[in-house]
Amino acid sequence: MKPHSMSMIVGYAMSAVMAIVGILVLSGLLALEGLPTKARLLFGVVLLLYSVYRFLATRKRAAQAESSDE
Repeated sequence: MKPHSMSMIVGYAMSAVMAIVGILVLSGLLALEGLPTKARLLFGVVLLLYSVYRFLATRKRAAQAESSDE
């Protein structure tokens, strides 16, 4: 397994974990005690946006690694 492929797997896994946690926070299933609704929504949206950023950054790195291999 190539070193960059391991980092790709970790990048995609972290993106998925952040998306799942963001959805759980937004839905209220992952209740953060004492956190106002607006703060919970903001936290959930930030987690989702970070997961999208992480996914896109990992895709870009994968494309760059693939083009440098050719």
